[in-house]
Amino acid sequence: MMMPRSAARIMRSRIVRVGRRMHGYTLIEVALVIAIIVLLIGAVIPLSSGFVREQRLRDSALGLLVLAKTARTEAMTTGRTAEVIFSKGGFSLRRAGEEEAAETEVLPSGMRYQLLPFGADKPLRPDGQRWIFQPTGLCEPLTVRIMEDEAWIEVRFDPLTAGIEEETFYIP
Repeated sequence: MMMPRSAARIMRSRIVRVGRRMHGYTLIEVALVIAIIVLLIGAVIPLSSGFVREQRLRDSALGLLVLAKTARTEAMTTGRTAEVIFSKGGFSLRRAGEEEAAETEVLPSGMRYQLLPFGADKPLRPDGQRWIFQPTGLCEPLTVRIMEDEAWIEVRFDPLTAGIEEETFYIP
């Protein structure tokens, strides 16, 4: 079947236009990419500020908890006292009859802590204080505040279980 000349020209021009389609991005595609970038930036900012600091403080408190639980278990199983020694740079576990610390938890750089023994009026800076665990499993109640800049976490240990009884924190 023959088409009139003008109809054939119209068909060819449509084919050519479809073949020469402009390359680029639509407004929806651009908006979607920008939205994804904003979401990623929004997720990264909290990670780089308070969350990381809080995790570092919690890790140090957890290290002390592990030493306390280990000292309690050692004292109960051996029938001899065990102790946690507090120094400026961290905490150490010393078993009965040993001169040197068996395990040590070192605080990260820039971190410090204070001790608030039971009945004390003001916090003490760590300088060789001992936290003694009796063969019965009992220890003195103790509150420890671990600080980094203006952020801090404070944990109070239970004298019966050597577990964390209460925790408070401030992360700006």
